[in-house]
This record gives sequence, structure tokens and C-alpha cells, in this order.
Amino acid sequence: MLLSKLFTGQPDIEIKGLCIDSRKVKPGDMFFCLRGLEADGHRFAKMACEKGAICVVHSEEIEKSADVTYVKVSDTNQALNRVCDLFFGHPSHKMTVFGVTGTNGKTTTTSIISDVYEKPCGYMGTIAVRYGDVSRIPSLTTPDALEIHGNLKEMADYGMAAVAMEVSSHGLAMGRTDAVDFDVAIFTNLTYDHLDYHKTMEQYFEAKQLLFKQMKPEGVAVLNTDDLSFDALTACVNCRWVSYGIDRDADYRAEDVRLYVSGSTFTLVHDGKRYPVKTNLSAKYNLYNLLGAIAGMNQAGMPIEDMLPKLSHISQVDGRMEIIDEGQDFTVIVDYAHTPDGFEKVFEYAKEIAGDGKIYSVFGCAGKRDKVKRKVLGQIAGKFCETVFVTEEDPRDESVAQISEMILSGMEKKNGVVIEDRYEAIKKAVETAEVGDCVLILGKGDETYMYHEDGRVPWMGDDKAARKALKERE
Repeated sequence: MLLSKLFTGQPDIEIKGLCIDSRKVKPGDMFFCLRGLEADGHRFAKMACEKGAICVVHSEEIEKSADVTYVKVSDTNQALNRVCDLFFGHPSHKMTVFGVTGTNGKTTTTSIISDVYEKPCGYMGTIAVRYGDVSRIPSLTTPDALEIHGNLKEMADYGMAAVAMEVSSHGLAMGRTDAVDFDVAIFTNLTYDHLDYHKTMEQYFEAKQLLFKQMKPEGVAVLNTDDLSFDALTACVNCRWVSYGIDRDADYRAEDVRLYVSGSTFTLVHDGKRYPVKTNLSAKYNLYNLLGAIAGMNQAGMPIEDMLPKLSHISQVDGRMEIIDEGQDFTVIVDYAHTPDGFEKVFEYAKEIAGDGKIYSVFGCAGKRDKVKRKVLGQIAGKFCETVFVTEEDPRDESVAQISEMILSGMEKKNGVVIEDRYEAIKKAVETAEVGDCVLILGKGDETYMYHEDGRVPWMGDDKAARKALKERE
């Protein structure tokens, strides 16, 4: 695309690609000097030019090279969003775009939509970038604008009519989705998380609100009436909104809820009609995710009657409330839960299904992330469990022993055991469990990597680790 088409008053230079990482620049690229959390792209402009960048977009004064066009803007990130959308042909305008934000439930809600929606629907979020036969590991839950619009173009070109996107608070605060044309915005819930980045719950919520404040007037917001954030969101949303819930009156409400180990049933009440719902999703918090997805898809034009047959066999979201069954006489569940609210909900569910049985858990906490949360998670797990096996979980450059000590400090019953190797911790929990017990393996789900001091290294995934441990137990 010509530079003159991207920036008014610039020469007719052919731009072959866009780049924000100087190490990945190719000849003919336009390089954007972005300020990140740890690095400033302005420092690498010269390197980008040496590698073949023919245009540099910047907001600060930089050393300039000959034969390179420089475009100075007031906000490089804002320019990046606009240019990405234009360069890739406005891909989000060609599809129905569902955006899902909230502390917990984003992955499950977007995965349900991708699986159930009546038209071909891609997925972009924590576990994958997925459409048609394509599936790959993402860089982040909500990647940078360049990656987002590149993914959207791929999906549109492939024939996707819709896409369900997880939208993180980090992505919103850093303006990564500013140029995405969202049609439906769904809010799951607001609980404690990410205060290492946002510092306060108020700032965390302000970041979440951006998705709704930036909605186009003809879009629709889908809000959880049972969440404490509900009233504040209705006051700030910039478009029409509908509600969903269980405990309070809502536009989409679940009544007569029955929860089982292998699924749930309820009556969906909407617009004066009652629909019997049978689903393979278990746990009350997953019903909220399902309700949000149902409301979003219905608002996008899909009749509820067309959804009902699909709800009984929703594809398993890997690593999300995944029951690992290798014929053992106790329950093993792998879940991505890593927040206080997520822990409370998953342990409450484990208590229900275990009955008189014992609960064992395996988890750790990420290095270079919220340290206050560690003690809180230990307190919650210690309250419910017979034994807590504390282990590594993306320690980065922190000591697993020190992280574990902070988790143990929250356990009033002092029922924690540290086993630093994650697989060995899972194996020990599985070996300890007896008939009727429940083992919870939390924090990483099906993630196939672990962050250590030297970067990302392979990890088999908690689901595969659990299966391996169960087979070795026999």
C-alpha cells in the first residue's frame, strides 16, 4: 500500500509491511516506535532502518537516516491502530465481532460462541488463534494491534463470518483494540486480579469499561446483572445493552438450575418465553458464561431455538474445568483458575462433587506478578483442602521456593507441601487421592509452556500431565 494512502501529504512510497519489533523488520517495512512497559521503540529506530525499514513513525525526536521517510505523530499507538485497520482492509468491519472482557470466564464464553454460533466463527484469545483448520498459540490474550488486525484479515480471507475475541484489561489500557469494530461486547464479572499492573481495583475497572465506552452506537453490550459492576457499566456504556443472570431479574435469566458432575440443566427465560436447556457444562459460574454467550449470539441474530440442540455437547474448552478420566475412582479436574474469585468458585464446586471425600490441589503463582495474591490463594486453598501441593507456575526470575513460602503463609491449617517440579507435584497429588476424593490442578490449564528465567520453555500441559500421572499410578 502506498504511504500516501496511510498518511496524508506523504510521498507515493510502496509500504510492503508493518512492524513494531526492530528485530523482525524486513526491507520495505514501516516501523512504528512504540513505548512498551520495558522498552521504547524510539531507541531501535536506527536498527530498524539498517534492516530495511523505509518509513519510521515516531512521536519523539530521533536520529534520522538518509533515504528513509519519517512521519512524526502525537500518539504512535493511535497511529498504529488506524494504519493497521487501513493496511489490512478494515477486516473487523467484514465480520460480526464479539468482544468478551471481565476477570474470569473470557476464554469459556468466547469458545462457546465460536463453537455454537450459526455462522463460521473464529476465536482469538488465551488458548489459541483459531479459525477453520488453523490453530496456533497466541503471543498474548489480547496481542498488539498489528497482530490483532493481521489475524482478523486472515480470518476474513478464510471465510469467517464472525470472530469471538477475548479482550484483556491490559489490551484495553494499552489501546490495542481501539480500531476494532466490535458489534457485541460481553462483560463476565469483576473480581480481584492484575493489580500488579493496574495498582487499584478502580483503575482495573476503568480499563474494563473502555470496551463499553468505545462501543459504536449501533452495537450492543451484554452485562451480568448479578455482578457488582452492573450498575456502573450501565451508566457508562455507549450503546444499547441487555442483561443476563441467575439470582436477579434479567433479559436472559436461568431458573430452576440443576448442577451435576457431568453437566447442568436450567430453564432459560427470555422475552416472556421459557426454554429448557441441557448442557454438558458444569458449575454455576460456567452457566454465567453460557448465559452471556447465549445473550450475545441471540443479539447478533441467532435464534435461541437454533442454539438449544448444540448446548448439550459444547466442545470441551481445554484446561477449563476439564475432567480427566482415566478410569480412576476419584475425580481429577484441570482448570485455569488463578484468581481469588476463580479459586473460591472452583473449590466450592469441588466440595459439592466430593461430598464426604477429600480435596487435594496443585498450584503455584507466577513470578514477577501480583505478590499480594499469593497469600490469598494459599488461604483459600488451605481452607478447602486436605493437602495443598505448592509448585512452580511460570516463576520467571523469581525463586520457586520464595513464591511457595508466600503461598504457604496464607494457610491457617499449615497443610501445604512444596514440590517444586510441577509434574512431580501433580503425580504426588494423584498418588495420594483415594476413592471419592477430588484433585484440582489449577493455574495453567492446557498451556504448553512455562516461563523461567531464560524465557519460555516447553511444558506438557496440566491435562497431559494429569493423564500421564494417572496411567503411571495404575
